[in-house]
Parts: sequence; C-alpha cells; structure tokens
Amino acid sequence: MKNIGIDIIFPWEIGLALFVIGLLLVILGVRQSKKQIEDFDKIHLFKPTTKILFGSFMMIFGAIQLMQLL
Repeated sequence: MKNIGIDIIFPWEIGLALFVIGLLLVILGVRQSKKQIEDFDKIHLFKPTTKILFGSFMMIFGAIQLMQLL
C-alpha cells in the first residue's frame, strides 16, 4: 500500500478541536455574509470570505490529524 505522504503532527484531541473551531468559523462566515451592512460603524474586523477560507483550512488540517483514529 502506498503512503500518501501526510504526517500527523498533533494528537487527535487537538485535531478534533481544530475541526470544530473551523466548522464554527465557516458557519459564522456564512451567517455574516447573508447580513446587509447598513451602518458603516458596524463593519466587522474580518470579512466573511476570510472566515470561511480559514475555517476550511482548519477543518482540513483537523481532519488530517483525525486520520490516526481510522
């Protein structure tokens, strides 16, 4: 069987935490993207696309760390 060359860096508990945090970031980014900004004083610090992108990366990295449970 060929090795795909992905190493596990953290324990699976940290991988699970990264996956859950990434999922929450994606959900928050999607909810934020649906809102209309009417007041420029209430502009968020991070754009929704940034939250979705970082959340997706965290979910992928967390899923790789959870591979050791298989």
